[in-house]
Order: sequence, then structure tokens, then C-alpha cells
Amino acid sequence: MALLSPKVIAQVSGRSAGKLGEMSWEWIMRADGQVFYRLTEVNGRRERNPWTLATRLPAAGLEAIRGDKAKAAQALDVIVRQHGHHAGSGARRENR
Repeated sequence: MALLSPKVIAQVSGRSAGKLGEMSWEWIMRADGQVFYRLTEVNGRRERNPWTLATRLPAAGLEAIRGDKAKAAQALDVIVRQHGHHAGSGARRENR
């Protein structure tokens, strides 16, 4: 029996600019509290990178946002900013 991955409860795109150029990132929060990111674009060139674990929400924090898609997206936005990224124009804030 195959294991199913936890459901994605929030997703945003972020942008950052530095010495290497402008980069775009995709961030997701899963129902189990894990937050992952991956580099998706560098200077307009599409990238294919694996997901990297950024953090795991504590049980109390996860319980506070579980079931509320808007709160999950807000919490993910805060994590993205803590990592030095900014929501890109047209950033996706999907809740699956």
C-alpha cells in the first residue's frame, strides 16, 4: 500500500533579489505542519529543484490554523518573510 503525502493547505510564491539575480520561490504548507520551499526561477529561467524542508510548525501553532485556509496562508506568508522572501506580484495563495 502506497503512503499518501499530507494535503497541502497553503501555497505562495515568493521573490528575492540578490547578487546572483532575481529568484522566484514556491512555498507550501502541509496539513502535518511541514513547510517546504523550492527555487523555481532564476533571472527568468525556469528551474526544477527538489522540495526542501524549511520548518515544521509546533502542534499548538498547527492546531490554531487547522481548518482555516486564510490563517494558514497568513502563517505561510510570515514564514516566507522570515526567510527573506517577498510575495511576488500575482503570488499564488492557493489552498488545496
